Amino acid sequence: MGTVYASEAVQTVAAQLALDEHITLTATGRCRTCDVPGPCAWWEAAMAAFAQTGRLPRRTHGLTRPELVGARPAAIRHRA
Repeated sequence: MGTVYASEAVQTVAAQLALDEHITLTATGRCRTCDVPGPCAWWEAAMAAFAQTGRLPRRTHGLTRPELVGARPAAIRHRA
């Protein structure tokens, strides 16, 4: 019986889900899911999967909960 590998698309979807779930919170420096000092092993494995595929993960605004440490969104300047 041989080893079965997931396709690149399946790997990146799974890795993105892990990154979104195992985010290190700004206020505590701990993984939101595992409650260990971050980044946790799940996050590290997800980043390794992205490195292997050569793709970049999608960033989701606000996942690290920066408002817990008083951070505010930066003003966006538009050029005239």
